[in-house]
Amino acid sequence: MRISFLQADFDALVELWNTFYPEEFKIDAQILRQNTVESPVFDWGASQIDVMDDVVQGFVALKQPAARLYSGPNKDVSHVSALAFREADSGIDLLAEAKGILRNRGQQILTFGADSRHFFPGCPSTAHTLCSFLMVEGFDNGGECFDLERDLADYEAPYPVPEGAIFRALDAGDSDGLTELLSKEFSGRWRYDVLEKVKVEGPSCVFGVFKGNELAGFSLIQDFTNKRPIGGGVWRGSLGEKWGSLGPIGVVASLRGKGLGHGLLGASLTELKNRGVRRCIIDWTGLTDFYGRHGFAVTRTYQAKSLRLGE
Repeated sequence: MRISFLQADFDALVELWNTFYPEEFKIDAQILRQNTVESPVFDWGASQIDVMDDVVQGFVALKQPAARLYSGPNKDVSHVSALAFREADSGIDLLAEAKGILRNRGQQILTFGADSRHFFPGCPSTAHTLCSFLMVEGFDNGGECFDLERDLADYEAPYPVPEGAIFRALDAGDSDGLTELLSKEFSGRWRYDVLEKVKVEGPSCVFGVFKGNELAGFSLIQDFTNKRPIGGGVWRGSLGEKWGSLGPIGVVASLRGKGLGHGLLGASLTELKNRGVRRCIIDWTGLTDFYGRHGFAVTRTYQAKSLRLGE
């Protein structure tokens, strides 16, 4: 029997999720709810749950294109945000129904992950059942990206503070400067995600670098006190009680190559350490060398997966 997410028992869905995915991807009901039905682009029509004898057999959660939230996304690309099943037949039927709905709407491409308020930037390499399933379903492979982690207990910033740079957490008086910086330099998803996060957590979830009185760069930092973890913070169940995360992070284009990036990263990680964070994650990146200089190592690997719906 198929039911909609309006009838979802999130504890039951999480039980299936945590059986289907490897240990490093364990989640809780709050995380599953906030990244599915609480997302403004959750696709209520294409997302379904398969139930038999009151037991969840599988579910698929889809997201619509994020083009109505921020600039950049392709309006013809939909996303499988999450998929889990006990038997392959359940997954096949759920995905087939979703693909039919999307084709009828005129959608052209379906990707696994990389959605707004995402779990996955691609298919996790250690989720072998899922990888095989998507291959059989005809999904094409794309590039790889990674999650990186390190324990901050012994972290010391490896680069000196650039001359004239001031690093600090933002406060309410910095709101206009942050909005201006993001609008000019980091429009699109970064701007949307950071400003939405500030609405929930307050401005101190953003760490800034100032040159004179001007905000010249930012990093989004999360810790275990946050109300709504996003990005790498969704893996808090694996990271441990004193979890933290960092990213996105960026400095203005005119000041890149002058050491501000490493300085901002070092100061941000030191701030997280001072807030009590131990295990810290930087998610969805290919910059393994840049972050590796601060002691971060790869813990999860993802491969982009996409399917042309017209074929």
